[in-house]
Amino acid sequence: MSKLAVNDLSFSYERVHVLQNVTFSAESGQLICFLGPNGVGKSTLFACILGILSNYSGEVLIDQKTIKGMSRQKMAEQIAYVPQFYESNFNYSVLETVLME
Repeated sequence: MSKLAVNDLSFSYERVHVLQNVTFSAESGQLICFLGPNGVGKSTLFACILGILSNYSGEVLIDQKTIKGMSRQKMAEQIAYVPQFYESNFNYSVLETVLME
């Protein structure tokens, strides 16, 4: 069973503090939800967890291993992300997309 742990995560865009000391954990199969108004850091939190933003303080761990320095392949084996908005360059149906290998 995999575990995601976020410990004392803080992130700033230059001088604007977006995340401050965020701590939580989630086990494989557990459903968690992040709610809040626009601009409070939900997308920034996901970008840190996914390794898109790496200049945060604190730590993001998968099975007690830091994601900093983890290869993209290893990250892809551990984490999946479905964005809220996606613009396709191709006119495939959902079924055609799912059936692609």
